[in-house]
Amino acid sequence: MVKFSEKDYMFRGVLKEHAVRFVFGNFRELAETGILKHDTDPVAARLLGGALVSGALMSVLLNEEERYSIRIDYASPAGGLMLDVSGRGDVRGFIRNPHVMTEAETIETACGEESTVTVTKSCNGKVLNSGQAKSAFVLPEAALSYFLSVSDQVESEICTALLFRPEPVSPVKSAYSLMIQALPDCDLDFFNTLREKIFTPQAIEILTSETLVSEEKIEKLFQYLCGEEKTPLLDFVQVTAPRFMCPCSAQKLWETAKVMLGEEDFAKLLEENPDPAIVCQFCNTEHHYPRS
Repeated sequence: MVKFSEKDYMFRGVLKEHAVRFVFGNFRELAETGILKHDTDPVAARLLGGALVSGALMSVLLNEEERYSIRIDYASPAGGLMLDVSGRGDVRGFIRNPHVMTEAETIETACGEESTVTVTKSCNGKVLNSGQAKSAFVLPEAALSYFLSVSDQVESEICTALLFRPEPVSPVKSAYSLMIQALPDCDLDFFNTLREKIFTPQAIEILTSETLVSEEKIEKLFQYLCGEEKTPLLDFVQVTAPRFMCPCSAQKLWETAKVMLGEEDFAKLLEENPDPAIVCQFCNTEHHYPRS
C-alpha cells in the first residue's frame, strides 16, 4: 500500500482592523502519527487527533523554552487525554483508552457529559502557572477553547475539521484547524459572530477545500467570516508546523521507574522479570533492558 505524504503547515497572523489573532494549519501528519502509534479505534482517533491539532495551535502561545502539560479528564470510558506541547513545536499525546469502542460506540457515550481540563505551563522544569476548568464541552478543541477563555481569560475558539479515510497505513485525509483569539481592543460582539460562523458549513467547506492553496483559504475564510465583499486587512506569516516528537529514552524511563516504584520494589520487579521492558505512554515505544 502507498502511504500519502501531504506536508503539514501552519500560519499565524492578525485580523488587523478587528484585533483578532489567528492560527491556521493542516496537521495531517501530526494527527496521523499519534493515531498510528497508539493504534486507536475511530472514536479514540477523533479524540486524540482533535487534541493533537489543538495542541499544535496552542504552541504559538509559548516562548521557545516554555511547555504546556495538558490533561483532559472524562468520567467515562474514554478516560482522558494527555498532551505535552513545547514552544519549539514538539507535540506528543495519548488517550487513556485507545480502544474505547469496546465500551462506547460514539463520542457522546465515550466522553460523557463533561470534561475537566488542567493545563500547566512551565519553563525549563519550573512551573510558571497552572489552571483548571470544568465544562460541558467534551471534544478536545471545544474543551481547550473554554479553558483559554475562562482560565486564561482570553476569549478563544478552536475549530477542527478532521477527515478520515479507510486506509490503514494512512487513515487521516486532512486535519485542518483554526484558532481565533480576541486581542485587547477587540469588539467582543464581533468576535462572538466570528466564533459562531467558523462552525458553519460554508466555513468548513473553505477549510477543507482541495482546490484552494493555504493563503487563499485564509483570505477567503476571513472574507466570509467578516461578511465583507473584499478580503479584510490581514497580516500573516507561515511558521514551522509542529510535529509529533517524543524525547523519551531508555535511560530516562529507567530512572523515572526507579523513582516511582522505589529502590526496593524496583529491584524486586527486576528479579521477577527475565526480560524487563518499559513502555512510554506518550509514544508507545517499548524500551527493553538486558539483564546484567
